[in-house]
Amino acid sequence: MCAIIVPKKRVLNEQKLIESIFYYSNEGIIVCKDYTEIVLANPCALKMFGYDSSEVIGMNIDHLVPHEKREYHKNIRKEYAHRPTARPMGKNIILYALRKDNSLFPVEISLSPFEINGTKYVVCFIVDITERMKTEEKLKEYTELLKKKNEEISYLNQVLESKVKERTRELARVVYELSQSKNELSQALEKEKTLNEIKSRFVSTASHEFRTPLGTILSSASLVQRYTKTEEQEKREKHIQKIKNAVAHLTEILNDFLSLDKLEEGIVRYKPSLIDIAETLKQIVDEITPILKKGQHIIYKHLSESTQCIADTQILTNILFNLISNASKYSEEDKPIVIISKIENNTLVISVKDEGCGIPEPDQQFLFTRFFRAENVSNIQGTGLGLNIVKKYIELMNGHIEFQSQLNKGSTFTIYIPFQIKENKNL
Repeated sequence: MCAIIVPKKRVLNEQKLIESIFYYSNEGIIVCKDYTEIVLANPCALKMFGYDSSEVIGMNIDHLVPHEKREYHKNIRKEYAHRPTARPMGKNIILYALRKDNSLFPVEISLSPFEINGTKYVVCFIVDITERMKTEEKLKEYTELLKKKNEEISYLNQVLESKVKERTRELARVVYELSQSKNELSQALEKEKTLNEIKSRFVSTASHEFRTPLGTILSSASLVQRYTKTEEQEKREKHIQKIKNAVAHLTEILNDFLSLDKLEEGIVRYKPSLIDIAETLKQIVDEITPILKKGQHIIYKHLSESTQCIADTQILTNILFNLISNASKYSEEDKPIVIISKIENNTLVISVKDEGCGIPEPDQQFLFTRFFRAENVSNIQGTGLGLNIVKKYIELMNGHIEFQSQLNKGSTFTIYIPFQIKENKNL
């Protein structure tokens, strides 16, 4: 008797399992008798098509097909009845089903035929692929966007390569022109010794300063090519910004070399004119503010009642850009830079004060020497030409420069530019 009870229990358990799979499946399941009449539909299918169970049972399967496709579907269904096999329906094409409210939605259908007591049935497994199609459409859009970004990056790489070649040619010209001065410097032993020292420090500085940004450009350009996925756009932008910063640094280095070259050859001429120093300095501050470190800001004050003086605007701009750039470079983020101007005794006085690392006292005597860099800033990029160029510019305007500095407390550079405003005798 026990041998008979165990199989019945097993059959009941298996039946419950099958019913659970049918009712709780995430796919729509419809069973059709003779491939036509709906005899079963699980809750997922009912929800998908918007019908109640009482409405669906006995319905012709063709009613779930769009109106314009029903005749075609009927013919296909008849062909399938002759050769019923388990297979997907509508392979390589998108099928659409019809809801009770006459709305259409894309589906994926698999068919599995079976037979019970001579009656033929087919199980239709139906999946609503609306969300999948939306995802695929988004993926297509992202792919197009990625393609455009890759084209932009390719163009940027070409532009950068062109700029690097151009800057390299300019540097080669500077190196060539500097080497031509060797014959003049070699007239005396002391001058020859000075020339060799300058040349050695120049080559060392140039090779060191160019190696870092060029290495950054090459490595970042290489890494950008690897990030081809849409979600890696942030990484691409990061390396593109590194490339832009490196090119800007190369430009700064070349500008220093070219400025020194022009000053040495006497190409730069002092062209004084009557200017409003307060307005001029405000314009300079506006131009340089975007290149300051994060959180740094400039505080500018003019302390004199008069704002009229005589100076060369371009040379004055070059001087202040150099001094303010140094104040930013050798200060931490979020530190202020204070600029004060005044006019007294026919002299324009401008000071630039920072709260940076300061200059060690033993190094202060060499501060305006060409290629000299203080011991505590060797890890910060620079050519050692900036203050030497500033001094030459100021001397060109018959002025002079002074400074005060304390280690780890900051530095103040003050320039003095004399001028004489001629009175208009016609007044």
